[in-house]
Amino acid sequence: MIRLSYLLVDVFTHRPFGGSRLALFPNGEGLSAGLMQAIAGEMGCVEAAFVLPSRTGRRNWSALRVFTPTAEIPFAGHSVLGATCALDHLGRLARTGERTLCEWELESGYFPVLLREEEGRTLYSLVQNPPVFIGQYYHRDKVARALGIPSEEIAITGLPCEIVSTGLPIHIVPVGSLETVRAITLQPTEADAIAVDLGFGDLFVFTCETESAEADVHCRMFAPHFGIPEDPASGSANGALAAYLIKHRLVPAQPHVRLVSEQGLEMGRPSRLIVEAEVENGRASLIQVGGNCVVLGEGVLSVPDDLPAA
Repeated sequence: MIRLSYLLVDVFTHRPFGGSRLALFPNGEGLSAGLMQAIAGEMGCVEAAFVLPSRTGRRNWSALRVFTPTAEIPFAGHSVLGATCALDHLGRLARTGERTLCEWELESGYFPVLLREEEGRTLYSLVQNPPVFIGQYYHRDKVARALGIPSEEIAITGLPCEIVSTGLPIHIVPVGSLETVRAITLQPTEADAIAVDLGFGDLFVFTCETESAEADVHCRMFAPHFGIPEDPASGSANGALAAYLIKHRLVPAQPHVRLVSEQGLEMGRPSRLIVEAEVENGRASLIQVGGNCVVLGEGVLSVPDDLPAA
């Protein structure tokens, strides 16, 4: 039997049982992709991530592979932050004063994470790729049907449904009210119709009405085509959202923007994400998505060493 140690980490929260759950395996070297995928399906978390040795051999550098219950994905903000927290918890990061930098190698590129203390807790902030605006999706009625809401609730915002990437393509959907966002019930068949058009039917919904006075946006993420009916906290999606908000002038015109995003409240897993960006010529740059993390527990998984490689 192979014995694999793992940590359960709640990401984008400072309280246990909030945020987005991650199963983090700190020693994934030598595991096949098929075994990693099987483990991700078994663990039942939104994502499972496996730490591998960095090809560079440099201090505070590691590689990471990320799996949802049904597929490997090239990038995931909450997995990168949760993995950073886990290595920090295990004493495998060399702290360097007030700010510590570590680097992660993923399929979609290299991603730095900054560690700093804020309000008495460690804030883990992921620096994302420069935003790419892939295109607008003009079938508003299809999107509304997939969410189970009237199309007027999207139209009233005067904003487009748009696909934006800071490492992973995100379909951003504006909705006019908090009440409507709370009432969303995803319709899988309708989401499948969007997937035929785009190659994926996942939807990241936001409104500028919030429950918390300190929050700037209220969000919900539906990712059925990655085996995630709803995600309580989405790092990559919130980075893309920051680029969208800046492009469409929904934040004050200033050189540095800081936003607080609330997510997961409808699931009973409240999440708080801190999104920061520099603004140059009306476009976002140096996007960082951060939050606190909680190591909830540790364990060991035993699997046969003769499982098929694929």
